[in-house]
Amino acid sequence: MKILEKKRHLTRKLVYTAIAILFLLIVIDNVVIHTTYTRVPINNLPDAFNDYRIVQVSDLHNNLYGHDQSYLIAKIREVNPDVIVITGDLIDRNTRKVENAMKFVKGAVEIAPVFYVSGNHESGAGKEYVELVISMKKAGVVILENKSVELISGEEIICLAGIADPAFDYTASDADVVDREIKDVLSQTGKERPVILLSHRPELIDIYSKNGVDLVLTGHAHGGQIRLPFFGPVYSPSQGFRPKYTSGLYKEGNTQMYVSRGIGNGLAPLRFNDGPELAVIILEKSK
Repeated sequence: MKILEKKRHLTRKLVYTAIAILFLLIVIDNVVIHTTYTRVPINNLPDAFNDYRIVQVSDLHNNLYGHDQSYLIAKIREVNPDVIVITGDLIDRNTRKVENAMKFVKGAVEIAPVFYVSGNHESGAGKEYVELVISMKKAGVVILENKSVELISGEEIICLAGIADPAFDYTASDADVVDREIKDVLSQTGKERPVILLSHRPELIDIYSKNGVDLVLTGHAHGGQIRLPFFGPVYSPSQGFRPKYTSGLYKEGNTQMYVSRGIGNGLAPLRFNDGPELAVIILEKSK
């Protein structure tokens, strides 16, 4: 009986230890920001843009990382980016804490120029989204809603463009809206210059490719939120179960697309095996 009781006691200890380790891993997955570095070769990239660093922040969803976003800002400062881009869902349509978003924005603009496009959550945030846009403009953020700007390094130029999330337009399907927006924004760019597009939606890669965009930076998928061993990402918005485009670099035709796992959480409160990501995109000339 004593031997049996010892085995039961050992089993309980092992179970409790396993639960504690799992809990610790879940906590880490939700509070530790992972900085990733991805080199992306671009055709016809001017020499001055070789090693140009773009920090991408996506899907913050009002999350707070340190006092006044100090942890997130410190992680960005470590990278020393040339520009910072925000690819949607900076706020959450359910909580709408503009102040958390602006704490991040005010810290980011002190590091590098900041460019922003909306996500689907902004489309449902009502007056808080209007407040956010006004506050960002006052802080110096460039809102790229169906617009393009020139990025200048030395005496050379590439184009940075952005489109509004299709959830703002109920007149057509998401694909048709985005196709129309891209055609409009590309008409504003120099045809011989590389174009980097900011868009929230990775599932529309075929539309980006059809329009010949060089590089698209997206988010929205949250990395699948939960990534299971031997299974992969479980679910993402707009793609459903077993989503295809959730994290990292993809290519279709001559178009490359980077999907950020994002920083925060939306409706699903926890991540698993899918930590928050601060994506660093490093441009390089195609060989």
